[in-house]
Amino acid sequence: MARFPRIIAGVLALTLVAAACGDNNDDDTGTINLDDSGLTPATDEIQTEEDGDSLRGITFATLDGGTDSFDDHLGQPLVVNFFAAWCPPCRAEMPEFEEVFQEFAGEVGFLGISRDPTPQASIDLIAETGVTYAAGWDKDDTLFPTLRLFAMPTTLFVNPDGTIVATWAGVLTADSLREMIEDELL
Repeated sequence: MARFPRIIAGVLALTLVAAACGDNNDDDTGTINLDDSGLTPATDEIQTEEDGDSLRGITFATLDGGTDSFDDHLGQPLVVNFFAAWCPPCRAEMPEFEEVFQEFAGEVGFLGISRDPTPQASIDLIAETGVTYAAGWDKDDTLFPTLRLFAMPTTLFVNPDGTIVATWAGVLTADSLREMIEDELL
């Protein structure tokens, strides 16, 4: 009998997570207010924990069917953002990332990694949001779990040698992204 309440609690928790950023294939994704504190986790403690994992030697697919490597994007601080077209908070923050990318051009690299089931969904989202920074694809959906990531969107802050110095799970506004870059990378 004691297992039943835990099972119900687990199902409810999964339902809430899926509702927040589930596989929404509808064209009507709605508008997300990035100032809504409900979109970001309540604590900073687990968000900026230094990870120490390295992205060196890790490859990923490109949206045009090729292969790329994180190594090709290192040598300067790097912001890596995991996104997907089915994730409304991801859609909402992408123009904010583009704004900050333009401000830090040449000083900090940006790389988006899509978790969409097809590259075309990512290509369409990039065009829709005006993103101009480089993007790749977690084709087999293995990179996200390999890096022990758990929420969408997730942003990694990587030093020039490829070490992940901070991870943020949740939405970042342009202001909060600037602050994270200045605190963690510059």
